[in-house]
Amino acid sequence: MMMNTYTEAATAVLNKMNWPDKKNEIWRRTPVGLLDPINFKSPVTAEELQTPVQIPIEEAGGMLIYSGSSLRVNEPGDAEGCPQVLSPEEGIERYPDEKDFFFPGEWSDRFDAWNSSETTHSLFLDFPKGKVMEKPFILRMDSLSRDRFSAPRIFVRFGDGWQGRLIVVYSGSAEGQDKELVNSSLRIWAGKNSHVSLAEVQTLGIESRLVQNSLILLNRDAYMNHSQFQIGASAVKNNTVFHLMGEGAELQAGSVYTSGKDQHKDIRLEQRHFAPQTTSRALYKGAVSRRGRSVFQGMIQVEHEAPGTDAYLSNKNLVLTKGSRADAIPGLKILVDDVKCSHGSTTGKLDPSQLFYLMSRGIPKSEAVRILTEGMFEELIVRHSELPADWLRDRIAHSLEPGEN
Repeated sequence: MMMNTYTEAATAVLNKMNWPDKKNEIWRRTPVGLLDPINFKSPVTAEELQTPVQIPIEEAGGMLIYSGSSLRVNEPGDAEGCPQVLSPEEGIERYPDEKDFFFPGEWSDRFDAWNSSETTHSLFLDFPKGKVMEKPFILRMDSLSRDRFSAPRIFVRFGDGWQGRLIVVYSGSAEGQDKELVNSSLRIWAGKNSHVSLAEVQTLGIESRLVQNSLILLNRDAYMNHSQFQIGASAVKNNTVFHLMGEGAELQAGSVYTSGKDQHKDIRLEQRHFAPQTTSRALYKGAVSRRGRSVFQGMIQVEHEAPGTDAYLSNKNLVLTKGSRADAIPGLKILVDDVKCSHGSTTGKLDPSQLFYLMSRGIPKSEAVRILTEGMFEELIVRHSELPADWLRDRIAHSLEPGEN
């Protein structure tokens, strides 16, 4: 009953709100027209799904496959540390004190309300307290069907002391021609002393569009190594917010995003500190080519209750061809003394002396560009040893190559 009430409230808000437009600062640089769901039909069904791109992860401790708006493979495995799969209602019955985090009852825009209106079809993954999961757990989100939309909503709770790795994969079709709209929401609660490595890999088809909202909360002494790889889709609106709520919480955040031919990647990050002696480091790197465009908006915000905060935000962008564009808008909002916070941002072309050096050794220019671009992203790729590094490098290079999609 509680879920029905919640989704009804979200639906009522959805019906009253307008779709975001460029009058809203957060959406001002976003091609909202590409994300308009009026151009798409009803949700994806299991029968309409096509074969997704498979990320070659050799060993996994467990896996769930979520397609469109429902579970397709619903046995997560029996390895120690695997999550229990619950409905949202079961999750809140088990953890009533966390209701306001998972179901806040407020919606930032119509995409957010639309996603919540589908909550009855969502998942609650409960990773057990005090367990160590040796191999990574994979959550694969397939949403593959021409002219359809989907609104997956996933809740993840890492119990106190849980240690392990979670990989979330947003899969596109192997042919890459499906035009679909994915409106995704991820809410993650990391318990006290948990130690989590979380990687999100997005390889949707080149005609796909993605709206992605993630809220990640870290409790006392929790540690998280989080990275996103935004490689596919023609238009992406990504909004990732971290709340460091417990003293001693530590965040290592990173992102790789590429905008090849006519792609638009709009990446937004918030590092919000609510408790003393918390630490966050963010390193976001992008590359654009062939009329691709990227927008990065980052913010470190330190609240009154968070003295002793140590935070840094770095954004670096590489412009590979004429007509491409990368915008960077980092910011700070500090409400308390006794903190150490700063940010930095650079946007530029490849170093011509490095390019010349490689070409003088007989390396063709296209290969030299590829080597130098790979080198820029390498620091982030190697942060997650559970991911197939060579496969990632190939996907990144393919998304930027001339004449390729």
